[in-house]
Amino acid sequence: MVGYVKKNFAKNRVYTNLDKWNEQCLAWLARTGNKKIHNTTKKRPVEVFLIEKQHLRPVIKKITVSSIDSSITRTVRKDNTIIYLSNRYSVPLGTYKKGKSVFIEVTEEGYLFIREEKEGPVIANHRLSHEKGKLIQDTQHTRDRTKGIPAYITSLAEKFKNQELARIYLEEIHQRYPRYIRDQLQLIGKAIKAEPDLIDEVLEECINKGIYSATEFSDIVQYVKRQRQLNKDEGKQNQNIKLLPQVDKSAIYTKPHTRKLDDYLEKNDGQYDKCIK
Repeated sequence: MVGYVKKNFAKNRVYTNLDKWNEQCLAWLARTGNKKIHNTTKKRPVEVFLIEKQHLRPVIKKITVSSIDSSITRTVRKDNTIIYLSNRYSVPLGTYKKGKSVFIEVTEEGYLFIREEKEGPVIANHRLSHEKGKLIQDTQHTRDRTKGIPAYITSLAEKFKNQELARIYLEEIHQRYPRYIRDQLQLIGKAIKAEPDLIDEVLEECINKGIYSATEFSDIVQYVKRQRQLNKDEGKQNQNIKLLPQVDKSAIYTKPHTRKLDDYLEKNDGQYDKCIK
């Protein structure tokens, strides 16, 4: 019924106010929508309704908005987000499982509540966005909270050859940045995953230079990577240099035969003085 009114009555009309709109709509239905012969049934809806309403049964229980289940579900995507009104809303890291759905509820205040169970606790709470194609993300949802900080440090330290040294380094970062330690460890974990062959050299470099920060740890990874590439390129250049063939040392010390100057003076018949002048 809504689509029929929108595509026929409302399509070419100008809205002024709600009362006038309802009055015009009812008048249009009376003279057009209900009185004209239907193209398929070949009957007038107003006449058919008089027959059908005799078979209608009254509603025993009064229907109210509160009795209607307003909970709807959304599928969790691989990036731990759900789609609602053309926007992506984040859920905590690790929520995604194949085929998993969550329950969402929209409040009158303009908030979106997300629950794993219909009556369960809220796992995500977002302010609704009226834009399109936006990512609404809570920074807390990007943090891995499946394990505690000590276990997180241990799991990262095990990726280094010198695990004890790595543990001391990560504990020092924990002491310096207790509030942001999970973000720090997560950033170091990404650097380890990106360049696993460099991390031991990077760890020694950071400790020698007194660097205790995840951001600077990532910078040192790139620095070590560039240095290795430079050394590799220099090695290739040295391999391309061809040495000169060995020369017989006797030829180096060989002196050519020389004549005395008097022999030339005699042959030139005294022209030497003239040339000098």
